[in-house]
Amino acid sequence: MEGIVIKSRSGAYEVQVGNRCYTCTVRHHLIEEEKRRLDETKEMPYVELIAVGDRVRISTSTPTEGNGYIEACLPRETQFGRIRMDGWRQVIVANLEMLLIIFAARHPTLKLRMLDRFLVTAEASDVEPVICINKIDLAKLENVQRELKLYEELGYKVVYTSIVTGEGVDELRETMKDKISAIVGSSGVGKSSLLNALQPGLQLRTGEVDARIHKGRHTTTEVMLLPLEFGGFVADTPGIRTLGLLEVDDEQGLDIHFPEMRPYIPECKFAACTHQHEPECAVKSAVETGLINPLRYQSYLRISGFKEGRYERNSDKRRSDRNTRRRKR
Repeated sequence: MEGIVIKSRSGAYEVQVGNRCYTCTVRHHLIEEEKRRLDETKEMPYVELIAVGDRVRISTSTPTEGNGYIEACLPRETQFGRIRMDGWRQVIVANLEMLLIIFAARHPTLKLRMLDRFLVTAEASDVEPVICINKIDLAKLENVQRELKLYEELGYKVVYTSIVTGEGVDELRETMKDKISAIVGSSGVGKSSLLNALQPGLQLRTGEVDARIHKGRHTTTEVMLLPLEFGGFVADTPGIRTLGLLEVDDEQGLDIHFPEMRPYIPECKFAACTHQHEPECAVKSAVETGLINPLRYQSYLRISGFKEGRYERNSDKRRSDRNTRRRKR
């Protein structure tokens, strides 16, 4: 039987086959095959072999039994994930069609550089990104639109929502209809509350933002695919404070995932131009003439690791710094 993984928890997977769900574990031979593959390729391992959204083939002892085994994981069309602090790869949701990136207009503060990282990951994963600015009732709409104008000009869809006034909820529901979507964003931006507004009756825990530091408490502790009455599935994911770029290919480069840079990449003098220190760089020229927004270029440098003192992909340096601080205590 073939089905889709709708929930993962501590090595047990809920697999939906038609209208029925089975609680499954992974066959040992799949784990051993993955170990052998990693030994050969020297790749960093995945946190879990199976992810929510994976299409799998399962077996059961009897047709009426509610338990089973995952015999095979079918090839993924897309995967959205991150690199953990320990360097392991974590697939949060597989086979996505749309990534709904939620930020709050206020409380917590809108972080455009974190938004850029989500957009790059969506681009690299070949998943359609949609930006949702929630809690729009807490800010002036025109001010927030001015801040997001750059992204709309780049072709990204932006939806402004409020669960207090109901603004944008119908538009967002139509955007998600009949698609497999994932909702991501920092804790406290209202992801779970917004899901409840999209489909009343979804029993998800919601949390408030700490008034002292304007950061949200994590209320969603596991990834789960939820069927939507208006069609499709949605995955509510844990609040993400850091995001490693799982799908960015070092050979392909990061720049290709910035849409505004694509027309200028072939015009650079060097084929492997990093757009940081090389002469006759068309991307840098476009930044200097205003054809590429300087803030987006700075995001590119930070994500690339060129920004001095803020090498965001170097987890080893962070761990070393923490260990040094501990020794000084």
